[in-house]
Amino acid sequence: MIATTHPDNITWELLPEDFILDDEPVDNVNQPPLAAVLTESLELAGKLPSTALATTNYGICATVNKKIVVKTPDWAYIPKITVPRGEVKRSYTPHRQGDIPVVVIEFLSDTEGSEYSIQ
Repeated sequence: MIATTHPDNITWELLPEDFILDDEPVDNVNQPPLAAVLTESLELAGKLPSTALATTNYGICATVNKKIVVKTPDWAYIPKITVPRGEVKRSYTPHRQGDIPVVVIEFLSDTEGSEYSIQ
């Protein structure tokens, strides 16, 4: 049997105003066009109403055992947000600003030794 551990306490707090998010550029040159195509496909299919959100390199935030945790997937889709889109800037907090993301994508790099390579 595989033992798993579960965090004692998960809360959904907005990032503090002074929290510094990484501004590093993506290392995969194909990532921006792929993310744009995914978002545009939803728009063209009429699946991206003003109450939904498609993000590119946004921090998805939670507080686990009183420690802020931010994961930044290359692309994510949130079917329903409960705040105006203009209030979701560079980070998104599920349950606080809307639903949990239903699709989260991390694009693999085609460069040896880069993000998620076997090296």
